[in-house]
Amino acid sequence: MSEKHVKHLLRIIIAVLVLCTTGAVCFADDTTASDTDQGILPLPDYSGKIGSRANLTGDWGGVRQDWANRGITLGFDWYQSYQGIVDGGFDEDDAYSTNLDYRLNLDLMRMGIVPGALVTVRAQSRFGDTVNGASGLLLPVNMYSAFPYGSDEEADVDFAITELNWLQFLSDRFALLAGKITTLGTSNEFMGGEGRTQFMNFQLNFSATLAQLAPYSTLAASAIWLPNSTWTITTTLMNYTDASTTSGFGDIGDGTTWATTADYRADLNQLPGGGSISFYYGFDADFAEVGGLNTDPGGGVVMDTSSDSWAVDWSGWQYLYVEGDSRTVDPTNGRQDLQGVGLFARIGIADKDTNPIYWTVSAGISGRGSIPNRDDDTWGVGLFYNDVQGLDRPLLSFSNANGGLEAYYDIALFGCANLTLDAQWVKSAFESVDDATILGGRLNISF
Repeated sequence: MSEKHVKHLLRIIIAVLVLCTTGAVCFADDTTASDTDQGILPLPDYSGKIGSRANLTGDWGGVRQDWANRGITLGFDWYQSYQGIVDGGFDEDDAYSTNLDYRLNLDLMRMGIVPGALVTVRAQSRFGDTVNGASGLLLPVNMYSAFPYGSDEEADVDFAITELNWLQFLSDRFALLAGKITTLGTSNEFMGGEGRTQFMNFQLNFSATLAQLAPYSTLAASAIWLPNSTWTITTTLMNYTDASTTSGFGDIGDGTTWATTADYRADLNQLPGGGSISFYYGFDADFAEVGGLNTDPGGGVVMDTSSDSWAVDWSGWQYLYVEGDSRTVDPTNGRQDLQGVGLFARIGIADKDTNPIYWTVSAGISGRGSIPNRDDDTWGVGLFYNDVQGLDRPLLSFSNANGGLEAYYDIALFGCANLTLDAQWVKSAFESVDDATILGGRLNISF
């Protein structure tokens, strides 16, 4: 990136920060006292008996609920997973991993400090091993345990601040955000759990075509527009380099991704449905060109590169059947909210010159409460297929296509704990590696 581009990006980020800290005045003019008391986030309920409440440790004798009423919410999740390759892959291996997820939200509006403002802090830890590298796929079969990035692919991450940002509503339909974000959350009722809930495989959570343009954790500046009750449009400028374990400021100038996503609701026959359309454009970076291996005059091998790349993705979901009258759905929370059955699908296409995956498609069916007296259990069956371009390297040949199938059943042990049984069959991305069958499970506990 040239010095001119760096200065331009810095001006954008500074402008967003200034607007975030001063724009509350504009929002306050249109906000009543009762609106301010409500806050940006919904008020959580930490009450209930230990077997039914959403958090194991409850309301801490009333202290935690009192903090939430004042705008301060704390969350801590413990994720454990085990997977074994029972056939195929690079190696019939097994692995156990654990993740810790810490969250702090400061609802400055509910606190009465800044109208329309929210500060989000997220930290993560990751320990143990995965079978991701042995599966024969280009992307993880255990998505959640692949992040945040460490010093190398399988290195433990003791503690990393992956989100630290300020969201400022300037009106009830427009907001700005600045700071550090994570990028892999999606708006889909049946395939948006980031691997922590719902499907474990990366490609049944996020688009393979967007993967090379979306660093997991990075500095960003966003504008969010809600033109009506059914559409949310977000446009973001972010560093191209992952900053899971760094501040990200040193990455400014090393490449930029511009991402724009339109999330929409489109109910069918009064049954909830919706989707997302995303466009990602990376520029001022070094993207390796597909098939760009050449011999230099000195007899060595060099890789041709391009400064920009792009990808487009569509994701959709639709309930086919819902039990009961409730229609409250949040497709961003990583769980199926309603008892019933629904379909999902995703299609992506990318720059053929720079992206190893030219196009991808995934689809499936999911349900909740399908077994009598197990209203909170969920299940899903999904498949994906990738068109992989000619990536042959010396001593290594890639398959022209790869894909897979995953099925899971999630058992609601208590309100705060879920045990998932998971099975995957994946077609190897390498011609010399057998297709793999992977069995495993995961346990989530919210404290």
